[in-house]
Amino acid sequence: MSYVYMKALEKKAKKYDKGIRFLTLGRLPKIKSYISDTIVQKNDTILDIGMGTGTFAILCAKKGANVIGIDNSEKMLEVAKKNIEVKRLMHRIQIIKMPVIELDHQFSDNSFDKITAILAFSELYQDEQNFCLKQINRILRDDGEFILVDEVKPKKILKKIAYLIIRLPLVFITYLKSQLTTKSLKNIEERLKNYNFSLIEEKYFLLDTLKLFRLKKRINTEM
Repeated sequence: MSYVYMKALEKKAKKYDKGIRFLTLGRLPKIKSYISDTIVQKNDTILDIGMGTGTFAILCAKKGANVIGIDNSEKMLEVAKKNIEVKRLMHRIQIIKMPVIELDHQFSDNSFDKITAILAFSELYQDEQNFCLKQINRILRDDGEFILVDEVKPKKILKKIAYLIIRLPLVFITYLKSQLTTKSLKNIEERLKNYNFSLIEEKYFLLDTLKLFRLKKRINTEM
């Protein structure tokens, strides 16, 4: 999977979902459905970080959850708004245009039952990711869960080789078009522990290059 390809897709927001399905070989819609079907509960209050075109927020709203979706892309949110209106779910989904660096003053402590970030962290610098983790811990309720889905580097040597063979040609082509680079999450397991999250469940996809972390907020632990 390629960060630069995602950034290129964002410039063509209407084609984003189709492109992401191609990029993840159809896995991402299935991952979103898995989260909404098995983790999200009716009447949950959910913050969807980097909501994109709203596909995941819509799945949660159909389940009976109330969702606040944030994104800093005007074009993405325009598409999300149309998608939500078509599904008649405006009463369950609120859209806010904002970057993640505003989380510290946008939401109060213990505001959400669940917080999701699906292919959002890989678009942030590591300092921004750390800031985001701290704020997520703050605004998540004590019994709340954080669900993170994003790009990671495989640990097994054969999968590392396959990862490079598949990924590098796409990275090179996209760089020529956009002059953007790629990045996977670094030391994310360690940083999640440092910011008071404990792992409930993990799942790997796409030669272990895409990972779902289901995390619980740890209580009464110093930051």
